[in-house]
Amino acid sequence: MCLSLNEAEMSSIVEAGGGKYVGVLKEIPGRIELIVLFISPQTRSTLGIPMSRLTVAAVRDQLAESNAAFAEASADDK
Repeated sequence: MCLSLNEAEMSSIVEAGGGKYVGVLKEIPGRIELIVLFISPQTRSTLGIPMSRLTVAAVRDQLAESNAAFAEASADDK
């Protein structure tokens, strides 16, 4: 993934993967890279993906994993 995406491009990737773009957590050089933040429309939880791994498929995978975890937790509460 290109590390020079602008905000509109990041938002487009997130939305194509099914998320709602929120913004970014800025990088700390030598410590953490830029994290792209987005919301799951199903659970309304905030998720993040490092910029270097930002793809439509990665957003879909992260959403599916998070949504499944919420569904499992809800089932356990019953």
